[in-house]
Amino acid sequence: MTALLAAEIRRMTSRRLFRVVAALTVLAIVIASLIVALRSRSTSGIAGDRRFHLTALAVALEGTSPVLIIAAWLLGASFIGADWHAGTVTTLLTWEPRRLRVMMAKLAGCLTVVFLLVIAVQILLAGGLALAAAVRGTTEGVDVAWMRHTAGIALRVAVLSGVGSAIGFAIASVARNTAAALGVGFGYTVIVENLVRGLRPQWVPWLVGDNAVMFISGQSAGPSFHRTILQAGLLLVAYAVALLIVSAAVFRARDVT
Repeated sequence: MTALLAAEIRRMTSRRLFRVVAALTVLAIVIASLIVALRSRSTSGIAGDRRFHLTALAVALEGTSPVLIIAAWLLGASFIGADWHAGTVTTLLTWEPRRLRVMMAKLAGCLTVVFLLVIAVQILLAGGLALAAAVRGTTEGVDVAWMRHTAGIALRVAVLSGVGSAIGFAIASVARNTAAALGVGFGYTVIVENLVRGLRPQWVPWLVGDNAVMFISGQSAGPSFHRTILQAGLLLVAYAVALLIVSAAVFRARDVT
């Protein structure tokens, strides 16, 4: 199992999409850090304090979380979807016929890479903004409590990105297509959740989007939302596990040719 997992991790990190996403992310962070540094003022003036405060990093991590989660969904869906399209799954099963073992190795490799990638991206973002704050802004307010709070946000973003990649992986595995997972995600987020909010507001506490906001920021989406961060996170994990169970059952039962 270890050798199979290592092979899947190498395969995912060698994919062109992974490298493109990683390169674009690094470029975006460098550009954003430069813009923040250039717009920041080293001293406060009459118009108000325009310095960049490093304490705003927590807000930046929350703001970039949707992009990271969408990218994780794309990576998870494309990892298995591309394998189905290219016939790699069929080839792999010729020397490792245990289907669930193959699927678990692919899923574990995907989750490992996505989690570490998101952590690395956030560390790079924190480093760029910390440099901007040290040179052109201020680090006032940075203490142990702030670091603990910010690290918690970063960790939750990485966990939720893993959940997103698992959901994308599950949908693409059932559909044998990357585009299907992206279409389902777009349709659910844009259409289904908005319809539920308008027609069945009592169902809002069960929506993925509202629980994701609660899990990352700790702020409820409305007065009827009473879940804690842990409860919201466990619900999202339960959704992902349910979809993975369905995809595993389908993968185990159907013909793969």
